[in-house]
Amino acid sequence: MCWFLADADKSNDRTSLNRKLDSNLMLLVKQKIGNQELWLLPQVEWQPGETLRSTAERAMATFLGDHIQAKILGNAPHGVYKYKFPRAIRTEDNVGAKVFFFKAFLQSDDLSQAEPKKDYLWVTKDELGDYLKSEYLNKVNRFLLDL
Repeated sequence: MCWFLADADKSNDRTSLNRKLDSNLMLLVKQKIGNQELWLLPQVEWQPGETLRSTAERAMATFLGDHIQAKILGNAPHGVYKYKFPRAIRTEDNVGAKVFFFKAFLQSDDLSQAEPKKDYLWVTKDELGDYLKSEYLNKVNRFLLDL
């Protein structure tokens, strides 16, 4: 068996898609939640009139830009994460949030111009623990598969 180690693996460049070529990679983006900056799977707030899938498509466009094409699998989410807001920002009508997760596969042939618009990383399932908070990671791991 011949092993190939990509340059991005040698330098541990987690912003490159040309790494861990034998593994699936997931996009993480740094987002401001309340007063914290957290690494998360890409997410945007649902807008009235949108389906959950169209919200997921908008999230991809927001973070991936125009150069990367991806295909969402199905119309129903593959997972959900619910959490309560800190007491200081809760209201009577808004005590928490639900985050719905969709799976998508990259379809772009040419990723040379592809640069997500925010702080981002491409990580393997095993590397998620380096960035995600434990409760969020536990929910995400429930629906992730090693394909």
